[in-house]
Amino acid sequence: MTDYVIGIDLGGTKVEACLLDTQRNCISRFRHPSEVSQGKDRVVENILSVVHRVADGKPFEAAGIGTPGTYRESDDRLYGSPHTPLYEKPGLIRTLRERLDVPLIVENDANCLAIAEYFASCETDYKHVLAVILGTGMGSGLILNGRLHRGSQGGAGEIGHTTIDLNGRKCQCGRRGCAEAYLSGPSLTRRYAELSGDEIELEEIYQRYQSGDPHASRLLNDSCRIMGEVFANAVNSLDIEAIILGGGVSQCPVWYEKVPEHLNKHLFGIPRGEIPVIKAKLGDSAGVIGAAYLALRHMGIMDF
Repeated sequence: MTDYVIGIDLGGTKVEACLLDTQRNCISRFRHPSEVSQGKDRVVENILSVVHRVADGKPFEAAGIGTPGTYRESDDRLYGSPHTPLYEKPGLIRTLRERLDVPLIVENDANCLAIAEYFASCETDYKHVLAVILGTGMGSGLILNGRLHRGSQGGAGEIGHTTIDLNGRKCQCGRRGCAEAYLSGPSLTRRYAELSGDEIELEEIYQRYQSGDPHASRLLNDSCRIMGEVFANAVNSLDIEAIILGGGVSQCPVWYEKVPEHLNKHLFGIPRGEIPVIKAKLGDSAGVIGAAYLALRHMGIMDF
């Protein structure tokens, strides 16, 4: 047995890898554009490039990869990756496995975030946790009774594609009214442009919100209400104890200021106390660290 594993985070715009030792210490990390527009083979080469860069000649026992969507082994393809349709074509994972020459464990990227953040911030306090990635899309992973919950086919926890309005906004996935169509980064900037005529990023929208801009106030207040309702639905359905929020959109302070109020007033049934909304601790490294944990589990070093 070697002393190292590799974690890989496959995104729509970048691929990232890290090298972990068996004590979960991150030895190195590196990222590179995924270059999806240049096809599957280029993406595979870019993945291998970042893997070799972080390994730096050190032998590794196994690798884990976090992917948009859910991988089905029998079809050798990913499902539920509307932002990067190339990844839904068969062959990507098979080709990567052939080139890596070590066991490759595949998991949804939101599940990888959930694993990493659970061990980083929640393990001693909560056993039933929903972790949500807010970025280009809205993904989520579930930890139930201290273990990753995948469901019957690995697709559990997709609250980003539960609807808040049957006749609502068109989502990238083709459905209407999905939470993602209101709360993802592109959705928020699009909604603000519809209100104000200005196409600006969320960081500037939040600055305008702080300055009293009525369009920014309307957008963010409404979005906090929507997010609180979506999270309350998850708590009511799954008896969740805490919500972890990660991804680029999670950096906006307004979610932590206002969403808990909306969330907690819509809970049903047994008294639960306050359900916290926790800011992810690992930042943009959560996904790649969680992917490496898959490899550590494969080696029998971790259990989740």
